[in-house]
Amino acid sequence: MNVKQAAQAIRDTVDMESVLHLYGYQPKYGFLCCPFHGEKEPSLKIYPKTGGWHCFGCGRGGSVIDFVMEHENCSFPTAVRAIDKALNLRLMDPCEYPEDASRQQRIQAALDKFVEAVNALCNMKIRIVELTQKMNLDFVKAIEAKEKQEITAAEWDVIHQWKEEDQYLEYQKEKIEDFKEEVAAWRRKARRTG
Repeated sequence: MNVKQAAQAIRDTVDMESVLHLYGYQPKYGFLCCPFHGEKEPSLKIYPKTGGWHCFGCGRGGSVIDFVMEHENCSFPTAVRAIDKALNLRLMDPCEYPEDASRQQRIQAALDKFVEAVNALCNMKIRIVELTQKMNLDFVKAIEAKEKQEITAAEWDVIHQWKEEDQYLEYQKEKIEDFKEEVAAWRRKARRTG
């Protein structure tokens, strides 16, 4: 939603009392002391049905957006963004908020670095598993290169143990690959929703 559309939605749905509450104002019988000029008797009238206001002392008035513009001494788009953000209306795209957009970009960059680090650790773990498998295989080949009658019972146990460990290491590699894919899918989803 652009600023103009968000402004219309705010005018249609946000009541004046919600905005006054943000600033800590509590009208009594539909009146309050005008914050825009010094006065002791309330002269600012709230119009709940229209969502407007008018000060009979200084002549200022308008919609909830005009109130925020006067109160914050800001532009129309800034007032619309302020109301949208303060009341958590989520009418506007986050990129409409310059400070939020840069924050979002920093978060996205941090998530990207996290995923890179996870992938690097996973790749390192896979490499360790592969090196362990290679060392075990080299050891088994050295044992199997002997004549059968020269192989001791302990060496036969090592061969059988290695075959079981090799299956476990293959399982570990599969789990690591699954985890990498899970992290990548999570990151893709975070990019779409972020």
